[in-house]
Amino acid sequence: MTPERLGELADAWGSDLRRWPEAERAAAQMLLERDPLAKEFLARVAELDALLDSHAVAPPDALLVQAMLASVPQQHLMGKRKLWHFSLNWWSGAGVAGVGLAGAAAGALVVAMAVTTVPAPAAIERTWAPTAFDSSGTDWSEE
Repeated sequence: MTPERLGELADAWGSDLRRWPEAERAAAQMLLERDPLAKEFLARVAELDALLDSHAVAPPDALLVQAMLASVPQQHLMGKRKLWHFSLNWWSGAGVAGVGLAGAAAGALVVAMAVTTVPAPAAIERTWAPTAFDSSGTDWSEE
């Protein structure tokens, strides 16, 4: 265990070694026993842990809770949905799917038009570039 690794683990898990991964605990304890700077560092981390643990969030005011509940539509509070809510959601999904399909069809049409308007290349003379895989080259086997 290096001091850098101890710092990484302390940043991730805090100062309490019981929170750390079990595979790292013994090595960290050995480093703390032999290095006073590591022990001092972990003490500072413990101060930060205590400060973070002392923070508490106040519960919301009852008036705020009532105002929030009053702003929610009643059908959502009761868990009921009307048929027209479902049909609106269905049509919006079908609309998104339709737009996607229309975009794909338009893209395919543009590609098809672009491919058919490109002229075919002229015949390529390849006598200047024979390779081992090409039969048009010169036969050098009898030289």
